[in-house]
Amino acid sequence: QVGIRTDSDRFKTLLSDHGCKVDNDVVKFTDGVIEKGLQTVPEKFTLYGRNNHNRVRFGQGDIHTQTLVGAPAVIDLSSGRKRDCTLQDVADIARLSDALPFMDIVSPAFPLDVPPDVVGLAQLRTLLNWTCKPIRLCVKSAAELPRMIEMLALVAGDRVAMQKKPLAYIEISPISPLEYGREAVEALCDIVEAGVPLGIIPSPMMGATGPMSMAGCVAMHHAENLAGVLASQLLKPGAPVIMSPRAAFMDMRSGTGLWAMPEMGMMAAASVQLCRKTGVSCTATGYSTASKTFDMQSGYERLYNALLPALSGVDVLGAAGSLDNALIACYRMLVVDNEISSAVKRTVQGTQVDDDALAVDIIAEVFDQRTHFLDHEHTYNHLRSPGLWVPPLGDRHTYEEWIINAQRLEQNAALEARRILKTHEVIALDKKIRVELDRIVDGAR
Repeated sequence: QVGIRTDSDRFKTLLSDHGCKVDNDVVKFTDGVIEKGLQTVPEKFTLYGRNNHNRVRFGQGDIHTQTLVGAPAVIDLSSGRKRDCTLQDVADIARLSDALPFMDIVSPAFPLDVPPDVVGLAQLRTLLNWTCKPIRLCVKSAAELPRMIEMLALVAGDRVAMQKKPLAYIEISPISPLEYGREAVEALCDIVEAGVPLGIIPSPMMGATGPMSMAGCVAMHHAENLAGVLASQLLKPGAPVIMSPRAAFMDMRSGTGLWAMPEMGMMAAASVQLCRKTGVSCTATGYSTASKTFDMQSGYERLYNALLPALSGVDVLGAAGSLDNALIACYRMLVVDNEISSAVKRTVQGTQVDDDALAVDIIAEVFDQRTHFLDHEHTYNHLRSPGLWVPPLGDRHTYEEWIINAQRLEQNAALEARRILKTHEVIALDKKIRVELDRIVDGAR
């Protein structure tokens, strides 16, 4: 009924040629266009790590975790104080994520020691060097895309190999409410034509750039997402595409954007259900908090933000390792989010219910014999298949055992982060590829 606003002639021509109604800068999608576009969206596809072992499968019922993106600040691992993010932090976060078993996709923080005109290329080069896992990128301008595509094709082997086994997906952001700017459209078209999976990440802020009602905000940014999905399919039927709804809130007292409320998890869950209904893969924020430090608030906020969309069937949960509404990266928090991710994945697996699991005969046997289950064969068989979740770092000692060292989770996470950064070695790219990546980045300066 409302349509999408755009100042891109390329976008308007693409959509009008396929039956959309264009009136000046407003484009309206017909039922026929929507049905046609959704018919060609791939139900499933896979992202690959550069060593071919780290695979992320979309649309196949799996749940994955990706690290924070775009944070301009970090909590220093040594001092515990906030400081500007550097390119070395991008490398260290990538290397830490490479070693953490429940981090599946690596996104770059935002380094402030790199010239703005090459920051996207510098981020990508760093990730390609310091992780073997699939990558997620966000672009604001189409200008850097040709070199990004060149870098991805170089590491993959060539463009055909890059399209067959993509190493990354690249996101663009429409402008809420309901607008696709020229830069976003150019980037969308270039990503799709290159054969790289496209992500669409609208981020309305409730009460500011989105309605002050959850249902209205979900409906609006689903429309923003859907417009990009349809455009990708009209441009190249079968192009892999991901919906990444990111509705947030504005604190009316301060104007601050909030990325941690029960309502955010609820809206993420609703958005995931809409994505599932339309047959499109999706991501959600997940591990976000308004807390500025490693505390109880940062724990409970990120858990409900992650668990609600996870139980609704999301493919990927994001923002791992973030604090302060995704504006700060934290090494210790990333280690803990690895643990939370393992718990969320275990929860989504559910439990088996069959005759053996119900154990009616076993219960009757133990009841009749007035004994216990401790030494029963059924207990041995089920103890580790799949078994109860065991936290990698969380404490389960008795108080008397714990008090000997009295280590808090934050301390254990810091020790683990330091250990990994000291010992973990990422499989190196071929020297010729590294030199060529440097040439591409340096050529953009």
